[in-house]
Amino acid sequence: MKRFFLPIALLLIAVLFLGTSSVYALNKMNWSPRNYEVLSKFIKDYGVGGKYYDKKNPPYVALDWDQTMAHLDCEEATFRHQLWNLKFKLSKEEFKALFKDEVNGVKQLNADYKNIKLADINADIISAYEFLHDNYAGFGVGKMTIEEIRETPQFKDFITKMPFLYDGYCETAGIEAVYGYPWVLFFLANHSVEEVQALAKDAITFALNDKLTKVTWKAPCNFACKAGPIDYTYKSGLRVHPEMQDLTESMMKAGIDVYICSASLKQVVQTFGAPGNFGYNIDPNKVIAMELEVKNNILLPQYKTGWVQTQRMGKVEAIKKVLGHRGDPIFSASDSDGDYEMITEFKGMKLALIFNRLKGGPIGKACKLAVEQMTEKTPRFILQGRNENTGLLLPQSETISVGKSEAKLLK
Repeated sequence: MKRFFLPIALLLIAVLFLGTSSVYALNKMNWSPRNYEVLSKFIKDYGVGGKYYDKKNPPYVALDWDQTMAHLDCEEATFRHQLWNLKFKLSKEEFKALFKDEVNGVKQLNADYKNIKLADINADIISAYEFLHDNYAGFGVGKMTIEEIRETPQFKDFITKMPFLYDGYCETAGIEAVYGYPWVLFFLANHSVEEVQALAKDAITFALNDKLTKVTWKAPCNFACKAGPIDYTYKSGLRVHPEMQDLTESMMKAGIDVYICSASLKQVVQTFGAPGNFGYNIDPNKVIAMELEVKNNILLPQYKTGWVQTQRMGKVEAIKKVLGHRGDPIFSASDSDGDYEMITEFKGMKLALIFNRLKGGPIGKACKLAVEQMTEKTPRFILQGRNENTGLLLPQSETISVGKSEAKLLK
């Protein structure tokens, strides 16, 4: 037995000398060389054995999900999947109750959405749902198959105007995302938690295998309705980011806790990130996101009482509410204005990664700062490029927009 002791001892000494950084070393993949260098050093410095690691209060990070951990939006993909497959459990009366002809004093959508009156588009959607509810076999009343119902003008009107109204809410002053984000979740009411998770898993699986392209749904022109025919165009598909999967794994191995803070529904994000599903390894208990009231394991058409909306400043409030006793997150990752406060308001945050979507607004200001800090040893912001046509990261800070071939650094 003695002859095996020396090699083992030498091995232990070697590990002590080399440190544990090699155990959680970041893979280069398609990170820009600069970002790879900064992120690798960051993990080494703040992970176990690093000069800034505090074992009495281990560090944590707070990351956005949609367009950050993955390309495109899992909540929107789930909503479209729900529409296309008519996965609703609302009675006609329950469905109708979710529509208001006036929201915060606003009675019509903005000019980008044709100044359509809420009363008109609401009437069209409600009428279409009543037809679908009475005729589709999946609702337990009618006899038409899903293939047959999809050929009806009511179905085409319904699936087009629902997301059109949702986007219109989010873009119309006085209504905006603070109303639209919870509203779109209410249509999952009467589903169990497990049914929502199954729906999300089906939707994400379909979207990951779908083409990345622009798809247009068209409401029928020769169909009697109040709001008139409408087109709705969206970006189809989803893609995982292997680099973010690797980054979070490296951080967790280094003793850095990884939390997600998303404006999507909690059960949807948990499903996408759960170990064994789509290549991520995110603890479902470490997902901070939008939540509905749940009674007897059934989702209700009501936002969770006392819980903040996890968008804009609400993300900061939510993180403080859940993790404030641990201090500030040391790192964040983001892509849009909805994340701006999350990457700027925490005084203890050391670094923020921004996925470059060539945006203006608040996130555009942070992107400019990242460009200005490209030569700094310890930047506060770093900018990562992506090819929006493929969903793949580019080894640079410049991004290629959808339908384009030339990469740009800033808007």
